[in-house]
Amino acid sequence: MQLSQPAFLKKELSAIFFIAIPIAFAQLCQMAMGVTDTILLGKVDKETLAIGGFTTQLFFTVCVVLQSALSSAAILIAEYIGSKRISQISKIYWTTYIFGLILCIPCYFLLKSTNFILMWTGENPDMIAKSSHFMDILLWGMPPVLVGTGLIRVVLPAFNASKILLQITPLTTIINALLNAAFIYGLWGAPKMGLYGSAIGSTITLWVSTILFIGVTHCKKNLKQYLYPFKIDLSLLLPLMRLGLPICVSSAAEMLLFLATSFRAGLLGTDALAAHQIANSFATFTFMIPLAISQAANVRVSYWVGAQKPLYAKNSGFLSIGLGSVFMGLIGIIIFIFPKTIVSLFIDIHSVSNQSTIEIAIVILKIVALFQIVDGMQGVAMGALRGLKDTTIPMIFALISYWVIGYTLSGWFAFSLNHKAPGLWTGMAIGLAVIAVLATARFYYLTYRPSRIMERALR
Repeated sequence: MQLSQPAFLKKELSAIFFIAIPIAFAQLCQMAMGVTDTILLGKVDKETLAIGGFTTQLFFTVCVVLQSALSSAAILIAEYIGSKRISQISKIYWTTYIFGLILCIPCYFLLKSTNFILMWTGENPDMIAKSSHFMDILLWGMPPVLVGTGLIRVVLPAFNASKILLQITPLTTIINALLNAAFIYGLWGAPKMGLYGSAIGSTITLWVSTILFIGVTHCKKNLKQYLYPFKIDLSLLLPLMRLGLPICVSSAAEMLLFLATSFRAGLLGTDALAAHQIANSFATFTFMIPLAISQAANVRVSYWVGAQKPLYAKNSGFLSIGLGSVFMGLIGIIIFIFPKTIVSLFIDIHSVSNQSTIEIAIVILKIVALFQIVDGMQGVAMGALRGLKDTTIPMIFALISYWVIGYTLSGWFAFSLNHKAPGLWTGMAIGLAVIAVLATARFYYLTYRPSRIMERALR
């Protein structure tokens, strides 16, 4: 039965929220785990905080980038559910485990090269040795990130079972805090291991999280139709990689741009770097919502394509893009009006020694406020395009927008025009605006004619 436009929008909005809210909550819990680790390490000494914080951030950055390739499974599963090909979904699910194992290979070699990055930045040999040993421990947590938790968290939205994230993620956040505290400080009978205790606690948490996610998911009676029978179809690896690897490159392009900007901010002095970190931390926090909406758009557009309802796929995509843009626009207004209040969440605004950092941070936050809409738009539009199985062209958009435009202009504004840290963010903002326009225009182009949507679905 064909729904009227208002009825469809109301129903689809509910479906998007049902998927997105648990994802956003899970992502915020993930951030809370990082904050907890930082606080616990900081109470040992600043060297422990620096080594543990840097190595942990590098580990999860690389893993998250490679993990994004697994979202190709969600695209195919949602499409198959839409087309009622339920009996074939288990093949996609189990074959994605093989894909995850394959991704572990480049992940391992990238993470093992951590010491070369530290050598390049001129760190002392003692710090390099400690960071290398810390990473060696964390590497035991790589398989559950890519093959376990990462995979389950990707497919749950496609199964319309995102609420499982609400049941498990808060528990694993608490487990992580308790294990880190136990092994760092030697509490509750655990050995006192300081820096390396954090790595052990985090690694155990990753395995516990994987066991819980897989166990709970497989115990749900309504999900068994998607998970069984057990069958691996290696011929599916090619479509999974063809969809997933461009997504991986797009994610890497964005995350590496922000990492490179952090290095550049460091060249501008301590105050500039501190101000940059404040803005970056808050921008990352606010982006969790459009990121969740993006994953919902991915699933919903794929579902409607599979159901052979191209008009619904188009409307769902634009509804998601509009939702992400409106939310980020409201956040932008709040940031623009209350930048000093936001800065006060990170540092003492009454300290005389912090005044330079505060002034720079306020200027950067106002730039952040102005690009919130385009940041939300580009994030969700990229997700909607993935729902159409369009990942290669958006990857090219990402490389051009983030690096040819964003990175180049950031350096020009910051160093050539001497706008310093605010200049770095102005360049990035322009890059984000470009990809927002390109991705949204691409989605419009692909959905302008319904036949074009179905042609892509048959590929």
